[in-house]
Amino acid sequence: MNTSAALDIFESQRGPLIGLAYRITGSRVEAEDLVQEACLKWLDADQAAMHSPRAWLMKVTTRLALDYLKSARVQRMSYIGPWLPEPFLADESTPDEELELDESISMALLVLLEQLTPAERASFILHDLFQYRFDEIGEILERNESSCRKLASRARAKLGRTETEVSSDRAEHLRMLSAFTEAVKAGETNRLVTLLKTDATFHTDGGGKATAARKVLKGSEAIAKFFLKVVHPGFVNAEANRLTTEIIWFNGAPGLIVREAGVPITAFHFELEQGTIRGIYALRNPDKLRLFGIR
Repeated sequence: MNTSAALDIFESQRGPLIGLAYRITGSRVEAEDLVQEACLKWLDADQAAMHSPRAWLMKVTTRLALDYLKSARVQRMSYIGPWLPEPFLADESTPDEELELDESISMALLVLLEQLTPAERASFILHDLFQYRFDEIGEILERNESSCRKLASRARAKLGRTETEVSSDRAEHLRMLSAFTEAVKAGETNRLVTLLKTDATFHTDGGGKATAARKVLKGSEAIAKFFLKVVHPGFVNAEANRLTTEIIWFNGAPGLIVREAGVPITAFHFELEQGTIRGIYALRNPDKLRLFGIR
């Protein structure tokens, strides 16, 4: 097989490979680097001897992502404050009206996946999100089928779920995002508490490089008070503070981006449950926010 043909095959799989690597690593930048490394290995391999190029590429990418994850987990243990994944932005060439909610790359799920061992994480992602059979996963992870089945089962137990499901539709997500933003701007405490699930959580990731809470904030009233005390004043004086807001689709749902003089300073991502907000995730780390660009 010539190089051009081999590259064509690889490019046809690039999207799924990046999606796989991102779900395992939680880093869009690393996912792209790992997939590029997989491409180099693919070009050096004997493609003609391969029964399934897709299976080979998925296996190599998974192994590379797991190797990265093992080292990244040590770094994340010393991370300052709550850790959130890098944002996964929607393809800008895709019209907004064609985007669909995708809970499999939500901040909420990726944060939960941090509870899992690398092997559990890979088994869960490959089976529950990519619909791989356990015998296929065994070949990728170099384990037997029964072992992979147990890994995925343990993963679901730790995550507290039996399957991945979208908790709202696009219209509801946009409506809730708008209602919450307007309530913060208006300083309506009761309205904010009503929008939030009683045991809602608020994660802020500053990474020691931006002001952020060092612990996860819990409870609707505590979260409402925080937004009214910290976020509301900036919205009230938005023009003087050179603040702008916009809705951008990332991590499988519409999110709110706050910019100061065109530079992104916070990216809010919402998790919904039965018409209420059960989780708010705020990216404040400038290293992660740079992926949104400057306007």
